[in-house]
Amino acid sequence: MRGCVHLSEATHLDMNPRLTSVVFRLNREKLDALKELSRTTRIRQSEYLREAISDLLAKYEARFVD
Repeated sequence: MRGCVHLSEATHLDMNPRLTSVVFRLNREKLDALKELSRTTRIRQSEYLREAISDLLAKYEARFVD
């Protein structure tokens, strides 16, 4: 998929059945930057994306709590 990020979380290293696949669109510039970061650090793109989502949810946590 060009310009899309497909997260398939069930890999041979991480067989956690609670993880789910997610598909979303990302502009080419950001995707290329993420790929380069992943390549140079040898940390999976999916790890970075999970971290970013966790940070975002923590930032807005108060909005979800009654």
